[in-house]
Amino acid sequence: MFEDLTLLAMAKKQMDYLTRRQEVLAENVANANTPNFKTKDLAPLSFKDVMQPAAETVRAVVTNPMHISPEVQPTTFASVTVRRPEETKPNGNEVGLEDQMEKMGNVTNSYTLAINIFQKNIAMLKTAIGKSS
Repeated sequence: MFEDLTLLAMAKKQMDYLTRRQEVLAENVANANTPNFKTKDLAPLSFKDVMQPAAETVRAVVTNPMHISPEVQPTTFASVTVRRPEETKPNGNEVGLEDQMEKMGNVTNSYTLAINIFQKNIAMLKTAIGKSS
């Protein structure tokens, strides 16, 4: 229902992207001491990506009514390897903890902004239907 509302869909897609990016950055921090680990990040989410309609979800074929057909969510955010040879440690690890923590803080701030947009729009819809709280 809410996916049909453009602003809410945009906020949801932004939150999905930020969630996935936080996972990638957390993986980088977790592997800060792993030899030869290469830093990863997500390609930036562009406005064009946000405005594109969601891809059709893939579903398993059910051959028996007793089978459960789980919904499969497509992964739309591509992980890219970030090359920063100036930060490579002697063991080949390229994770710079300060850089990763800065990115994680930016993700947190952006996620908070997306949640606020989402909440304000829900409040606006409640007001429009006469159920303000």
